[in-house]
Amino acid sequence: MFVDRYIFQKHLEEGEEILFVCHKHWSQFLGHVLNVIFFGFMLPWVFFMMGFKSSFYLLLIALWTLIALVKLFYDWIDWYADVWLFTTMSIVVVEWHGVFSNTSQRIGYEDGEGLSFAIRGFWGTVMRFGDITLKVISGSHVTMENARRPKEIELALMKCQADYLNQRNLAHSDGLKDMLSQMVAQHIRRKR
Repeated sequence: MFVDRYIFQKHLEEGEEILFVCHKHWSQFLGHVLNVIFFGFMLPWVFFMMGFKSSFYLLLIALWTLIALVKLFYDWIDWYADVWLFTTMSIVVVEWHGVFSNTSQRIGYEDGEGLSFAIRGFWGTVMRFGDITLKVISGSHVTMENARRPKEIELALMKCQADYLNQRNLAHSDGLKDMLSQMVAQHIRRKR
C-alpha cells in the first residue's frame, strides 16, 4: 500500500487515503514479459553461446539486453499504472498512456450507480479475471478490461461506497443537530 500511495499521490487530494486498488490481471503483463525474455535475452545470448563471440557482437548483445530491460520496465509501468483507486472520497480512474502522458478521472461515490462484471472463457474463469464496468448516473460507463478478481472489486466498491455515504450522513446529521440546537436556543432567548 505504501508503493501505491507513493506512485499515485499526485492523483489524490490532501488527506485522501487509498482504501482499495484495482489492477488489471497479471496475465496481461505476462505476454510482454515472455516476448522480452525470448527476444531480448534468450535469443541473443543463445547466438553468443553458439559461437558469435566477437567483441562487437558482445557489445551489441549488451546494448540489446539493456534495451530489453528498459522495455520490460516500461511494460511493467504500463500495466501497473492503469488502475482504479477506491479512496476515502471517491473513485479515481488512472490511465497511463506513456512516460509523459496519463489521465485521471474522479467519480464520486454518490455518482456511481453500480458495478457489473463479465468473466469470459476458460482462462478468465480459472484465473479469476474479467471486464468490470462502473455505471455512472450521467449515463456514461467506465470499463477496465481483464481486471483481477472482479467479484472482490465489486464487494470493495460496495463497502467503500457505504462507508463514504455513512460518513457523509453522519456529518450532515451533526450539522443538522447543531443548527436545530441553535434555533431552539435563539427561540428561547427571544421568549425571555
